[in-house]
Amino acid sequence: MIVFVYNLNMFIFEKCKVPDCSEMQITGFETCFNHISDKSDFNNSIFGLINSGIKIVDLNISGMIIENTVITDKRFFSCNFSKTILKNVKFVNCYFRQCFFDYSAFSDCIVEGTNIKFTCFGGSTFNSCKFLTSDILHTNFTGIKSTDVLFSETDLYFSSFINSTMQDTVFDDCNLKKSSFYHTVRNNVNFRNSNPEEAFFDKWDRID
Repeated sequence: MIVFVYNLNMFIFEKCKVPDCSEMQITGFETCFNHISDKSDFNNSIFGLINSGIKIVDLNISGMIIENTVITDKRFFSCNFSKTILKNVKFVNCYFRQCFFDYSAFSDCIVEGTNIKFTCFGGSTFNSCKFLTSDILHTNFTGIKSTDVLFSETDLYFSSFINSTMQDTVFDDCNLKKSSFYHTVRNNVNFRNSNPEEAFFDKWDRID
């Protein structure tokens, strides 16, 4: 096993100040997202932080709802987006390193021209989403549920889709070398113009 170590502080691990709440504090607040009373003020402060510069480090917005926005030319390092809900969000020419989107819900989202590495989407759901002309390397999609999802002209080298359930999902002209698809449930999944023969599947698994 290869372990990658970054010289980053990582996001805070302080628990929410509300008694009996086990969730983590959000960046700049003493409570988790669920216990922030003024969500509008919170959203403004977070987007103000994101828009204040190109490089964002150690941001924790776990549980946040992000809707109807375009995020362009941002570089995220060691950020926590776990359990976020993203609706009609577009990431363009962004950069993610060692970030966490586990157990999040994506719908009508687009990731385009974006570089993602050592990042976790494990246990998330993707509905009507597109990943276009992006590099998504050494990234964890284990246990995801995808419906009507397109990966197009995207490098997925050494990424994992183990135990995932895929419906109407297309990998078009993608690099799948050393990607893992063990124990996946696939219904109407197409690997057109890609190289699934260089990926890992269960023995006797049929590749459509």
